[in-house]
Amino acid sequence: MGTIYTLVILILWLLLVPTLIGIIPASILPDRRRSWAVTFIAGYLLSLAVFELVAIPCMLLITYSAFAICCRIYLGVEILLASIGLFIGVVLIRKKKQEDLASGELNSITYRGIKHRLEAVFPGEQHVLAEDYMDPRGDVYGRRVRYSLEGKILWVLFGLLVLVQLIMAFTFASFDGDDAYYVVESVLAVQTDTMNTILPYTGGSTTFDKRHGLAVITMWIAFVAKISGVHATILAHTLLPLFLIPLTYIIYIEIGRMLFRRNPNKLPMFMIIIAVFQMFGHTSISTAETFFLTRTWQGKSMLANVAIPLLLWLFLWIGEDLEREDKQNLSNINKIAPWILMILVNMASGVFSSLGVMLGGILIGACTLVLLIRYRKFSLIGMAALTFIPNVIYLLMYLSL
Repeated sequence: MGTIYTLVILILWLLLVPTLIGIIPASILPDRRRSWAVTFIAGYLLSLAVFELVAIPCMLLITYSAFAICCRIYLGVEILLASIGLFIGVVLIRKKKQEDLASGELNSITYRGIKHRLEAVFPGEQHVLAEDYMDPRGDVYGRRVRYSLEGKILWVLFGLLVLVQLIMAFTFASFDGDDAYYVVESVLAVQTDTMNTILPYTGGSTTFDKRHGLAVITMWIAFVAKISGVHATILAHTLLPLFLIPLTYIIYIEIGRMLFRRNPNKLPMFMIIIAVFQMFGHTSISTAETFFLTRTWQGKSMLANVAIPLLLWLFLWIGEDLEREDKQNLSNINKIAPWILMILVNMASGVFSSLGVMLGGILIGACTLVLLIRYRKFSLIGMAALTFIPNVIYLLMYLSL
């Protein structure tokens, strides 16, 4: 029963809760963007941003039982956000019932009924139908298409490659020297109810280490370990890769959907190439591929394999909107939506690594310059500057400690 309980908690907290929370930021996206994958990514970003806002004040301002208080506050906020997301989802389903002539299916528990409910919440998952091409007011751009037999076979091959990676990550946990610090920080938080006040190497008291302390990914791992009842070391080495590796590939799938919008059957081949690169990228101990499969849970790995690809995806998104600006009717909130997600990515970068604040800012500046040269939209400078606000606050806090 203990194993089943742990599995249910991990699925609930690492899959269901981020999806429900993601419905909140996804509500400002145009329908074609609101797929489950985009909602899930947005939910993870918002959850990590919230954890940063809760964990850092608890760590700096509370002397005793800091971790327990942090867990209570974060748990309450996450449940509140997930409840709001669930409420929005119910509202979207009811709205769909009023608009859809086939609303009777929305009341059934058949496959079609469940499918219609999911498409009401995640309209980006809808496939293009033959009659959609005949509708002069319809916008099939960005809608999902049916893959050819070759495309389906390639997706199966990609799934097998990912399965091999997950099995290897689960059965052959890799050890490295950073375990003596990062994993122990998570273990100490659970066992001693402290947050970065004990030196992992010796077990003695220490002053606050701002370089490692402000990157609160170790505290997030400790939180998941505490609510699931799994030892933090087992969680980091064995279980978290089963969730974080697919999350990374979901991000690359969204990147591929934009790169191969005109020929989606090339998308599974793109993903196979990415998976092979990840498997054979161990040309040194410092490559992103090495960290991806052997140090999946570490902040520097998540920075390289989650945050940076997310920034590239968002700039592809912005460029795509600018390219089709005259062909689509986007509201102002739809236009700034990717920039809002970029703010959350910057906050998540600070959760992963203190260095991520600087690297993310440099990448945003470089990509903004490229878009500025291509589209001559000087408003891009202002939007990019707004995304730097979390970075500036983080940097000022870092320098003041």
